Formats: sequence, C-alpha cells, structure tokens
Amino acid sequence: MGNRAKPTKLKILQGNPGGRPMNKNEPIPQSGIPPIPSWLGVFPIAVEEWERESKVLDRMGIMTDAECSLLATRVYLASQIQQMALDIETEGRVAYTQKVDALGNEIMEAKANPKCVQLKNIITEYRQHGSLLGLDAPSRTKFNVNKPTQSKAQKFMERKNGAKG
Repeated sequence: MGNRAKPTKLKILQGNPGGRPMNKNEPIPQSGIPPIPSWLGVFPIAVEEWERESKVLDRMGIMTDAECSLLATRVYLASQIQQMALDIETEGRVAYTQKVDALGNEIMEAKANPKCVQLKNIITEYRQHGSLLGLDAPSRTKFNVNKPTQSKAQKFMERKNGAKG
C-alpha cells in the first residue's frame, strides 16, 4: 500500500519534489468558515472549540466546507476529553471493586480506572485529527507558504511608524 495522494493545494504549498503531474480538475471546496453542524449544539465545549479552531484554520487559509466534518469530529472529541478528565478527577485513576475470596473474606481489588484508557485513546484520535488539519507544529513543517507581498503603501506606513522593512 503506497502513500496517500496529496491534494493539489498541498502539493503547491509543499512543493512537488516528485515532479508528478498535478490534477488540474481537482474539486475546490468553498473556503471560509462553514456553519457549525447543528448536532454539535448539545456540546457547549465543542461549540467553543469550533469557534476557536475554525478561526485559526481560516487564518491559516485551510478552512473550507470540506474540512467541516473533520473539524466537527475534532471539537466533539475535545468536549469528550474534558468530560472524561473531569470524571477521572472525581473517580480517581484507580477503581476499586469489592470481591469475596474462596474463604469468604471480602477483599478490595484495585485496577486502573478504565476511563484512563478511554481518555488516552480519545486524545490520540484528537491529535490525529489536528495533524490532518495542520494544527500541530510537526504537520505545519510540511507546508511551504509564501508570505503575502506588501504594497508600496504598506511598506511606507511601516517605515513611517518606525518599523523596519
């Protein structure tokens, strides 16, 4: 199984070291922040995260209609992480169960709280979604984004205000 195909926009940003032809007919999703999916409304933390992360992605030039479901899943996971962490804080990292041994004595058996394992899995999935969206430093290192050029008027205003440039 080979590597996953890169979108043309990503090839342009990263360069095309393999020199393979780019798809000239690749669909281009509508850029900008799409409306928040209605199902997220019952998760207030997810709504807060949507508002924060969608703005970050939009400023990076990555947010489109096509990223809507990926971001929705990520912010839902963020709400689950917070809830699971609160549960673990209340219940503790160790869960105790009462058992009766062969002699009829009651004993307490200690096990790791199963929610700790669930939390670890959710965090892993959350990080993977962030990486797909370019929200972590290692995934951003793959991008080669040219800074926008300044107009003569912008350069003049910067010099006038004391900035070097």
